[in-house]
Amino acid sequence: MPIMDARPDRDALVAGIVGQLQGLSLVSDQIGASFAAGQELPRTDFRALTAIHRAERDGHPLTGRQLAEELSLSPAAVSYLVDRLAGTGHVYREPDPADRRRVRLRIGERGTSVAGAFFAPLRMLHDAALADYTADELALCLRFLGDVNR
Repeated sequence: MPIMDARPDRDALVAGIVGQLQGLSLVSDQIGASFAAGQELPRTDFRALTAIHRAERDGHPLTGRQLAEELSLSPAAVSYLVDRLAGTGHVYREPDPADRRRVRLRIGERGTSVAGAFFAPLRMLHDAALADYTADELALCLRFLGDVNR
């Protein structure tokens, strides 16, 4: 009698991963919407703020055009959105040192406060969830997420 492999087959594993990603997407959207409402921020403003925060954290502040592309909005809509966020102190505009005709979007004091209130609790959850992963497993997860987010 042949020995049966107890591991799920590749198709089942892929289906499980896709299902988890879909669930993560839905939960992330719900968490973001709930947090934005608590901050009295429209969802699009909150999405913009998180994009600006992430880009600044990564050392590559966004221009308005880049933000428009990331959010799939028109440049005019993003200009209005950034005016709103700048007016409330969430972001500010800064001349790009490489090209003074361009403006980079930076996180303002109020935006830093909002980002900290949102990302600090998530960081604690992520740290706990990843605590038992080896460095090799984390590298594989990072590679996978990078491939998915292209």
